[in-house]
Amino acid sequence: MFALHDEGGHPHVHLTVRALGSDGGRLNPRKADLEVWRRRFAKALRDRGVEAEASPRRARGVTRKAERTPVRKMRERFAAGPGPAPRVMVSAWRQASSNPGRATPWEAAIRERQTRIRRALAAEAVALSHSERAEDRALGAALMDHLRRLPKVATREEQLSRLSDRSRDAPGRRR
Repeated sequence: MFALHDEGGHPHVHLTVRALGSDGGRLNPRKADLEVWRRRFAKALRDRGVEAEASPRRARGVTRKAERTPVRKMRERFAAGPGPAPRVMVSAWRQASSNPGRATPWEAAIRERQTRIRRALAAEAVALSHSERAEDRALGAALMDHLRRLPKVATREEQLSRLSDRSRDAPGRRR
């Protein structure tokens, strides 16, 4: 089953697959399988005239995974009214404020991966910009524009730490 959403100008499709096949065997896709499915689906859409892309989030400069729905709902309930902050939020705030400016090994790996990706894209953009073909030069310019618009790498802890710094002295701060 497919479900199309257009939330705030960000159209995307959710896919649900039945886990039990007609032969009785269970379907157990791995991350690599899901990536292949996404790419094939995007290609099938393009073959039918629908503009679609299946780029991984890190290639789009997005380093953080999306917030899980239950966590988002808890955060929204807390923001909307009285009551204690959810433990997951308190834990995240504590962790962010206890090590400001200190990168964990996984944060360093995220930065290194993003640096490699951005350098590779920049090298391709430069190579395309030196092409004799106008289409290649236009693609190189579009790629450079894409690189300029990529968001800065920021982990959840870094964002929470910045928010904490800004809101520390804010009036009416909830405790």
